[in-house]
Amino acid sequence: MKKSVKIICVCMAALIFALAPAFAFAENSQPKATPVLTSISFKNAVIEEKFEPYKHDYTLTLSDSKVTPTLEDYSIDGEADIFVTYDYDNAKHQTGALVTIQYESGSAIYTFKYKNAEFFKESSNNYLKEVKCKSGIVYPEITRDRTEYTIYIPNDLTVLEMSAATEDIGAYCDVPSEISLTSEQELDIPLVVTASNGEKRVYAFDMKRTEKTSEEFETMIKNGTEKELVDSEKLYTNPAFLIAVLSAAGSVLLIILLVRLVKRLTVEVGDGDETEFFD
Repeated sequence: MKKSVKIICVCMAALIFALAPAFAFAENSQPKATPVLTSISFKNAVIEEKFEPYKHDYTLTLSDSKVTPTLEDYSIDGEADIFVTYDYDNAKHQTGALVTIQYESGSAIYTFKYKNAEFFKESSNNYLKEVKCKSGIVYPEITRDRTEYTIYIPNDLTVLEMSAATEDIGAYCDVPSEISLTSEQELDIPLVVTASNGEKRVYAFDMKRTEKTSEEFETMIKNGTEKELVDSEKLYTNPAFLIAVLSAAGSVLLIILLVRLVKRLTVEVGDGDETEFFD
């Protein structure tokens, strides 16, 4: 009887051992849940309806009917990137915000239509309020007193996605949603903002590749350490830093030349061909 029980136990153990990889594979092969946007809020706007992850159309009431709303806060259930663009009608009037979350297997778009946007008043306001790049860092922060900026990107980036928000909701910025790049290409990107009265302002964005890969770059952005990346890039391109490096290199070179000169003079002073005074 004991022998039979022992045999059964051995057989059960062997069966469990044989089926273990299958169970592990079944667990690992379970499809991952599709990421969803679980909450979101905007600066200068309030969402009229209660936000729900699987509802994609909403209404925004603007706090100031002349000011473009921008992303304030959000949360995503799952691994996904978020990107905000703006919708326009045929007259190039801004009519709403489009929020896209992008994940490994696809994307989802949430639409926020403006309820009280002001279009009928002409304005000369042609300032940018914000420029965002997926897998890119715009430096410095957009302000009214400058029109030239740098976009830091990963060294392996081949598609740059951009969005721009104007200060005035009646202004229009013709921003390319996607820019294709070769493996080492760095572009100068002009953005033109046209005010509702037709006045234009041109901004220049100088693209610069960093030493980071896309994966490293996105990790730094998610961890909030992108400032460190920008600071390191600024250090390497800072004229004072370059002058210091060149000065140090020049000093080292000068020391090497002096050492060689001293060695040569020492050899000449102790030349074996000279006549000895004392035998």
